[in-house]
Amino acid sequence: MRDLGVIVLHIPAREGSKRVPRKNMRLMNNKPMIYYTISAAITANITNEIYVNTDSQEIEDYVSENFPNVKIYKREKNLADDNSSSDEFNYDIIQKLSPDTLIMINPVCPLIDSKDIENAVEFFKNNEGDTLISASSTQMQTFCNDEPVNINVNEQLAPSQDNKKIVILNWAVTIWDSKSFIDRMKTKNYAVLGDNRLLFEIEPLKGLKVSEEKDFILIENILKSRI
Repeated sequence: MRDLGVIVLHIPAREGSKRVPRKNMRLMNNKPMIYYTISAAITANITNEIYVNTDSQEIEDYVSENFPNVKIYKREKNLADDNSSSDEFNYDIIQKLSPDTLIMINPVCPLIDSKDIENAVEFFKNNEGDTLISASSTQMQTFCNDEPVNINVNEQLAPSQDNKKIVILNWAVTIWDSKSFIDRMKTKNYAVLGDNRLLFEIEPLKGLKVSEEKDFILIENILKSRI
């Protein structure tokens, strides 16, 4: 088991969102959506260095008032617009805070829970890799741009369990070795996918992501059903 050194966990939550306006602060089952990932990160108890990475004064005020042990990392506006990349804002926080290990919890995956985070960190500790990305998988018949991916359409349909497994990244939890991340950014100008990556499977439900209004409604209904 390797030592992860100084761990920083951050939750990137920018102000702007075109498809679901204000989604990080929009009420989902009577709580702002960002509440769920912050609570999961705190309960996981991986590190005391928990940050919400934001350009939003509204989000900053909410976090400061409701989660006094969570810190604010004030993101520059140029790293929070529609053109900024995950490579750039993760590189920024690594450069400024100098962690040995950076963990990102995605606020648009509000069904992720503390046990998923704990299990991901344990998996990263016990396996060789510079990057861990949470994912889900399927062996159902899959097409991309109308072309078959894991089946042969010119033969009899096989049982789904015989098909190749398709792994879908959901980015609910991502972990990076910071030194490797920095090296990739300096040499390639991109880094988040890693070189020696670990694809960590979680339940498909946990990785559901709010990208559009229909996603928000679906996940809110799931949360309501748990009461």
